[in-house]
Amino acid sequence: MAGQCIFCKIVEDRSMAPQWLAESDRALAFLDIHPIRVGHTLVIPKAHSIELFDVAPEDWVAVGELTTRVARLLREALGTRGENLFAASGPGSEQSVFHLHVHIIPRTTGDDLRWNDWWATKVFTPPQSDLVALAKRIRG
Repeated sequence: MAGQCIFCKIVEDRSMAPQWLAESDRALAFLDIHPIRVGHTLVIPKAHSIELFDVAPEDWVAVGELTTRVARLLREALGTRGENLFAASGPGSEQSVFHLHVHIIPRTTGDDLRWNDWWATKVFTPPQSDLVALAKRIRG
């Protein structure tokens, strides 16, 4: 699979993503070619990892460190005031590129994304007893 993975190809040949922004020995960041906002960036582990459970702990740390570094660069360059971070992992998550990646979406106060409005249409309030039972089930 890694040989067919577009992100692995970008790791091997940086000319495939001339919009790359930063890298470390284990992670790479580049602008998304289908952005939601100006500066929308993807951060990937250089080693092929399909989902969260495939990524080596050292690579996940490297992705986190590079995500922080690039978010700071985006704030400085674009004058943004925050960012949303998203990652889809596994078949139930609507993951569309099967190489784990973190989206950094730069935000400004009062912009038009309105995640809170969308979120409010999806949340529910289960009884506390259901949350306690679920927590016990997850803990084992």
